[in-house]
Amino acid sequence: MRKIYYNATFHTMDSDLPIAKVLVAQYGKVMSLFPETPDPSHRVDAEWIDLGGAHVYPGFTDAHTHSFEGGLYSLGVDLRSVKSLDELFQLLESANPIGGMIFASGYDENHIIEKRFPTVDELDRVVPDTPLLLRRVDGHSCALNSIAFRKIDWHGNSPSDSANPVRGKYNDLAAHWFHRNLDDEGVLSAYKQASELALKAGCTSIHTMVGDSFDDPLHYKLLESHLDDFPVEYFLYPQMFDVKKAVELGASRIGGCILVDGSFGSHTAGLIKPYTDKPETRGNLYRSDNFWQKFVQEASDNNLQVFVHAIGDAAIRQYVDAVKMLGKTRARELHHTVIHCELTNDRILDDMAEFGMYAAMQPVFDKLWGGPEDLYERVLGIERTRRTNRLKSMHDRGILIAGSTDWYITELNMLLGIHSAINHNNPDERLTLDQATQLFTVNPPKMIGAGDRLGLLKPGYQADMTCLSGEIGTPDASIQRVIKRNETVYKA
Repeated sequence: MRKIYYNATFHTMDSDLPIAKVLVAQYGKVMSLFPETPDPSHRVDAEWIDLGGAHVYPGFTDAHTHSFEGGLYSLGVDLRSVKSLDELFQLLESANPIGGMIFASGYDENHIIEKRFPTVDELDRVVPDTPLLLRRVDGHSCALNSIAFRKIDWHGNSPSDSANPVRGKYNDLAAHWFHRNLDDEGVLSAYKQASELALKAGCTSIHTMVGDSFDDPLHYKLLESHLDDFPVEYFLYPQMFDVKKAVELGASRIGGCILVDGSFGSHTAGLIKPYTDKPETRGNLYRSDNFWQKFVQEASDNNLQVFVHAIGDAAIRQYVDAVKMLGKTRARELHHTVIHCELTNDRILDDMAEFGMYAAMQPVFDKLWGGPEDLYERVLGIERTRRTNRLKSMHDRGILIAGSTDWYITELNMLLGIHSAINHNNPDERLTLDQATQLFTVNPPKMIGAGDRLGLLKPGYQADMTCLSGEIGTPDASIQRVIKRNETVYKA
């Protein structure tokens, strides 16, 4: 049935009609919009829906999430508020296993009294018989108990002395062993939980990474066969290096958090110059220049858009150089993308713009870590901190930026992301409110070639809407209602 939405301000993100007062939808699509509310006496036969003065935007999209982990870990132990090892151990002792395993996440050793990870012996005392995965807040380090160390397939080369924390490739092997050994029911329950949390955040679509970051797509086919079961629209990324398998899956993209480097908090992000607080290291480039050149070439030959995790300037430089090897014409056809893209210089950004590259970025990273004496300044120093999360510099160069939270790493909160983008710690990198809103509406669909049906409130586009109690950028803005394909799927 045709539905007519009224008593609202529709922020269409469409320059032809930026603001509307009435939206008509049918068959899951926007049919028409009107700048004024019609006289009630002239109402046509339709279901009239009063939105109660809401401010309505195109449905929010998070352009980069680990929704499986986000859903799964939200069912596990939340360590974000832990202040001591004793408090940690108490939580772990009372933890309920999921599929015969214990999952704990959000741990930050810098926020506890002891300033360290728990040892294997300490974890064995509180969780002796159940495999335990304890993940650092950035996802790039973890701690395990002995039974987990024994069960995980380390590909013939286990971490030395079974020591915590586990970093680098071993961190990935550990996490994906846990994920791989969850049954189908557990996997789908994680995505169901993730979809419910996404709706509360105002999302109608979610980009999610699926795969072990090596050569296994994990539950990609299982999830693909159940996409219609979820109230949000999942866009799947085969997170692996196996181009042939990605093609067999029918994917149009490959990658996600396939790692060029690590993270600042773990001192594994690859830097051109040494870390300020650890001058003996420049972090890690996980693979060679030749590897990335071959991978990007093979993916491009198969018309796959490549997405990689790159945080430090040396890592981003390495990936951009691999894309440049394709030549400008071919590179600009595919729009290979840097995920995170945290530390850059002008030359990197100029090359990204010239070769048509995109970025999936997390404005909240600056809010969390970019202030005076925060993480960036501690590990990079003041000068390099000013070159982190360069939203305006990229926007001004015409680089498309799709906004994301990197959930589960940070909170699934689009409004906080927009707030962070317009209040960047570096005033030179602040976006306008309209530009920041585009990060989570218009730009994510454009990034993957879905910008012809999503991201605008416009005739012919999908009737996906996020309804707020106030205009974005005001203290009154909160999620009231989420509409997907002309059906209300969430009400606060």
